Amino acid sequence: MREPYFIRLICFGMILISFPFQIDPAGTPIKVHTVQPKETAFSISQKYKLDWRMLLEWNGKKENEGLKAGEKLKIPQNLSYSSRVEKQLPENVPSSGTPKFHAPLKVLPPVSLPYSNLTYYPNKGVLFKASRHKDVHPIRSGKVVVLDQMDGYRKYIILEHKGGYSSVYANLRSVSVKEGETVKLGDSLGELEEGKGLYFQINQGTKAVDPIPLLNH
Repeated sequence: MREPYFIRLICFGMILISFPFQIDPAGTPIKVHTVQPKETAFSISQKYKLDWRMLLEWNGKKENEGLKAGEKLKIPQNLSYSSRVEKQLPENVPSSGTPKFHAPLKVLPPVSLPYSNLTYYPNKGVLFKASRHKDVHPIRSGKVVVLDQMDGYRKYIILEHKGGYSSVYANLRSVSVKEGETVKLGDSLGELEEGKGLYFQINQGTKAVDPIPLLNH
């Protein structure tokens, strides 16, 4: 299995202070934070320069769940997501004009965590809230170039599209495609993990762009 890189996605390239870490089953270093009395997800996320919703997502917790003193939270250590994903994205030059893509879900739920290109608070894609619509579809015909899995983000898929674009789909419980396979509109890529929303990203060349304006709703 290739080196998983969604661990880098969670932290969006922020720099964390040094804490003890352990190794997950995939061999990736994971920092462990022990929750102290009166600490909250928000206060902990501020300490590590993370978004509190992503901290909960990474640890498989719901937004309305509280934290208990002594509880162990996993925090990714290797944060060079941007450089890693750029190496895996197609390098062909994007075509001119602004394309429109089909939605990856039958009905798009509200966005839980939006795209952001702010230097102090970057977020490479969007995280949709969990909904009853589980079947994930390609936004355009393309080729499956990456299919892997990662603790906290389950299985994920990257598709390469014509015109210099690629798309990322994560939080999948199961997948219906194989690497190297060509998919088209209407095909099923897989199903979302129960209780988790779709993480979705569109890249123009090696640069992530806000996907929402590019989707036909």
